[in-house]
Amino acid sequence: MQKKIRLYIPPDKVREPIIFKMVTKYNLEPNVIEANIHQGSIGEVLLELKGTPVDIESGILFLRELDIKLEELP
Repeated sequence: MQKKIRLYIPPDKVREPIIFKMVTKYNLEPNVIEANIHQGSIGEVLLELKGTPVDIESGILFLRELDIKLEELP
């Protein structure tokens, strides 16, 4: 399964390896399609995730628990 999501990473978390932690913890394959990240401002990342439906949903829940705002895209 594949799913596209757009992340809005708060400035205090821009320097953290959030995507790395998510993809390794939930066995996901990421594809960064677009990113706009600058220290001190909100980072935006358009990401395509490949994995099982359960792993993808677990990864999305992981991000939400970190207060990362995201949009699930068609």
